[in-house]
Amino acid sequence: MRFGEFAFYRTCELRMQQKIELLYECRDVCYEWWADTVDCSVSFARQKYHCTFKLILAHLKADSHFVVIDRGSWGDFNNREHFEIGFRTMHLPIDYFLFIEVDNVKMPRILEKYGLILDYNRYSMNINIYSLYPYKMNDNIILQ
Repeated sequence: MRFGEFAFYRTCELRMQQKIELLYECRDVCYEWWADTVDCSVSFARQKYHCTFKLILAHLKADSHFVVIDRGSWGDFNNREHFEIGFRTMHLPIDYFLFIEVDNVKMPRILEKYGLILDYNRYSMNINIYSLYPYKMNDNIILQ
């Protein structure tokens, strides 16, 4: 993956219990995790949320925005190839966020266990769209 490219994995088929298990599994092999909040009555900027892992998971709901993203080395000052796993609650008045960063070497087993595949509809916007599909004809995309 080139710098600036990242890829989302399909998580919409995961049941809530699978999401929780995946988050615990990723936390157990991560090199960093943290939680943030946004309380718009105080600030529009995210603030660190000092809590236990169990407490942040209590905020995860069925309608939370849940993500598994291959970030490559994007956003990592140590240039580590990594995945970002987490969620955003998107509820008012307080919005909760969980971020888990896992080395890309440890993720293939987890991706396979949960049957996670690339979501080509949400692939990085920094790449040429034709690289996502195997065929093209006269600049028209032909899907398999």
